[in-house]
This record gives sequence, structure tokens and C-alpha cells, in this order.
Amino acid sequence: MGETWKKFGSDIRLDRFGDVIFTDDGDLEVINGGALVAQDLRTEVMLIPGSCFWAPSFGRGLEDALQGPDSFDVEALLRTAALGDERVFFDSIRTKRLDDGSYLLSFRLFEDVEPIELYFDLKDRYVD
Repeated sequence: MGETWKKFGSDIRLDRFGDVIFTDDGDLEVINGGALVAQDLRTEVMLIPGSCFWAPSFGRGLEDALQGPDSFDVEALLRTAALGDERVFFDSIRTKRLDDGSYLLSFRLFEDVEPIELYFDLKDRYVD
């Protein structure tokens, strides 16, 4: 997977709260490959639509949707976000509500065998 960044690009690494991560030297930490795809999906799911002026339709607004009056299917939102990413193998997408109330989204990239797993703990606003 040494050439994966050529397919998926690279970006600035964000921590689980969406803040920029710096190296010990003070440089911005860079991310690529499957970790980048996971970060992109995590950001899309949590971001409120319209909050990025350069991409107003980007975002799924999971946190806002949970505050609304209607019942809401978190698993459907997670699946939809993963299905919308062309880097994700659509047949590999799995979602599950865990016993502690958090949610799991797992998926594979086209050339990967091992799944990537994202956990969404909505009551603590935590994504890992």
C-alpha cells in the first residue's frame, strides 16, 4: 500500500474532535490511505451541511439530526455516507448499534482485505 496516497491523495490529519494534529517539530501531520478515507467519512458524517462555504452541500449533520423531533436512523446515515464515497467497496459496508449505545461503521477499500472501523459515540460526541 505504499502507493495508496496516489489513489486517495493526502490531507492534514485531524484528531477525533476535528482539531489539527502537529508533529513534534511543529509541522502539520499528514494522513493518507485508508486512514484518510476514514477521516473523510468521519468528517462528512459529523459536519453540518452548509457549514463549509466552499462545499455547501458537504456534510450529513448527524449531531443536528439527532437533536430533531423526528426519529432518526443513524445506521442509514452512516451507510449512505459510506456508499457516497467511491473509494469504499459498497458490498463491504456494515453498520451496527452497539450495546453501549455507540455505533460502528465498517468498510473496506477496493484493494484492501482488512476492514476499516469507525466508532461513533454520540452521547459523548466522540468519533474514533
